[in-house]
Amino acid sequence: MSELENLTVLKRSLERFNAKDLEGYLEMFDRSVVFHGLSRKLKPGVAGLREYYTQLRQGFPDMRLASEDVIAEGEKTANRYTFYGTHKGDYLGIAPTMKLVISPGIVMHLFRNGKCVETWFAGDSLGFLTQIGAAPQIALKR
Repeated sequence: MSELENLTVLKRSLERFNAKDLEGYLEMFDRSVVFHGLSRKLKPGVAGLREYYTQLRQGFPDMRLASEDVIAEGEKTANRYTFYGTHKGDYLGIAPTMKLVISPGIVMHLFRNGKCVETWFAGDSLGFLTQIGAAPQIALKR
């Protein structure tokens, strides 16, 4: 598929994510997608992504992703995004704090035949967890 077609698939998928349509979002991925960079061990393929995003949605029911930059080259797309969500539910055993979490990240997708077959996540996990009190804040001396 062309770069434009891959970008179209990605943008439509992000719209579904923000509309709380997890299954619609997951349609972008090949069922045996390989993912890298998530902070914990998950089942392989789409089942692992479904589990990850279901847990995230339970903790942050109003979560959304704002795309800051989306680019494509060949079979790859890159999306620099900002995550927004209010910690209203249990997440990784952490009781709700009602804090708004704002966390940046980048994700790259490798497409084949209109489906994402491999993806790489890079986000500020420490900052994310610190905002909900799951990691200590570190004071830096200047």
